[in-house]
Amino acid sequence: MIGVQTGAGLVGHADFGPLFRHWLESASGIGGATSELEAFYTLSDARPATDRVWSCDAWREPWLQSLLGDLPDDAARERALGDVAALVAGDADVVITGQQPGFLGGPLYTLYKVAATVVLAEVRTAAGRPTIPVFWSGDDDDDLREALQPVIWDPELGVLLRHEAHGRRGLGNDRMVGALSAGDIASGAASWLDTMAGRNALAGDLAGLWRSAVEQGDDWSSLQRRAMLRFFRGRGLLVVHGRDPLLHGAAEPIYQQLWTRRDALRDAARHGGAQLTASGYSAAVTEPSIQRFLHLGRDGRRQPLAAEHKGQLPPASDLRPGVVARSLVQDWLFQPAGVVVGPGEVAYLKQLRPVYEAFGLPRAPLLPRLFAQLGPAGHGAFRTWALGVAGREERVAGDHVGHAAARVASSARSELLAVLRAEGGVATDRVDALADQVQRRWTRHLEGVVRREHRRRRDDPGAGQAAWLRPDTRRQERALAAFAAAALWGDEFPEALAHASRRYFDAGLDNDWREFLLTVPEP
Repeated sequence: MIGVQTGAGLVGHADFGPLFRHWLESASGIGGATSELEAFYTLSDARPATDRVWSCDAWREPWLQSLLGDLPDDAARERALGDVAALVAGDADVVITGQQPGFLGGPLYTLYKVAATVVLAEVRTAAGRPTIPVFWSGDDDDDLREALQPVIWDPELGVLLRHEAHGRRGLGNDRMVGALSAGDIASGAASWLDTMAGRNALAGDLAGLWRSAVEQGDDWSSLQRRAMLRFFRGRGLLVVHGRDPLLHGAAEPIYQQLWTRRDALRDAARHGGAQLTASGYSAAVTEPSIQRFLHLGRDGRRQPLAAEHKGQLPPASDLRPGVVARSLVQDWLFQPAGVVVGPGEVAYLKQLRPVYEAFGLPRAPLLPRLFAQLGPAGHGAFRTWALGVAGREERVAGDHVGHAAARVASSARSELLAVLRAEGGVATDRVDALADQVQRRWTRHLEGVVRREHRRRRDDPGAGQAAWLRPDTRRQERALAAFAAAALWGDEFPEALAHASRRYFDAGLDNDWREFLLTVPEP
């Protein structure tokens, strides 16, 4: 049984930059997360002026047929057909999030983003406005090093396992990660999943998906989608792809506009950065990204469109957006009612606000993803770390450390006296004085050791604990592979994420944004 508990507030969390923290507490001129959540929940009769992507048969029909083949069961297929029909008719909205594929699903927070998206869609639908959750798979990304960073926790060996290609540059070489063969990426993961297959139904299904993808020579993008759809089975999730040429073909009008007015786009992005800097924050989008805001995606490879390119814009189906253009293209296509984002995305989307204004694009409310930590129930280090009480524990313990150290040193005094008399050659009238001196030093030293250990647990609360709690001393959600965790904890895991997400957004409406603790069985 996975429990869900409220953890520490996010506003003062040292792991997040000041812009994100201030956005959560609505304490700056960049808007506030609570007001954006309220805007998302506010229902009106207004509908998008045009039905862009869903009315594009050239994209929708091939995408839908492919999606139906990857959905896990007939009920999911029937639901998808109905949801897409509602989107085509303009009877439903979408809430969207995105992330690039990664080793065994990428970092754990990928699931947190999608869980938040699914729950927001459910809440809005229940309030009377049908809303569909959409995941934009960033499979046109070419950062293989980042994609291979997540790690597996092997409970039998008690060690962290990594992809054998981690750190190798040659495997990607500007290739889009989604175009890589599942055999190149997933073979090691498949063998690990096979050892987990009997653990629970979800682990067995994931192992089968990985094994089948390797045997059939499928690409990484397809494997990622199948696993995501299985994990969120019954939640109505739709998945679209960043490397889909037909999807980008449907975005031809916005690509033309961005390119024709590229000087205005660049100036607006720089202006947004200057606004952040003037407010005491750092600009999130650098000049190289501003200059090269479009890329070419051909033959499974991604290359920047030269900033000095003067010729005719290549076909939209060959274009892939960089960091400046991706959210603009996404929002133009899907006109989402809300976008679920993490801390880094908040920073650059706040910088792009003048770009949205310059191009007359409405910017959907930004909604902070779920933040959660996993740990076994009653686990001291987990409880201390996640609840942020390490400082209090240190003070309370410090009151007793001196007495305990003195007691330990005192118990050893009689043996010390015997050593000094019998083996040290110390004069009788000096024995007591030297024993007192050594005892005081032992007491101070032992007290110092205990205090330093408490400080070490405060600064690195995972120290000395199972490595999966804080892999490589990184935040768990950034280091642990998503579907490795799914295999360890089974179908209770997505249910727990949904429950945590509902409580998370309920608290967020009261401007009380918190991390949540999921107490899981020892793996």
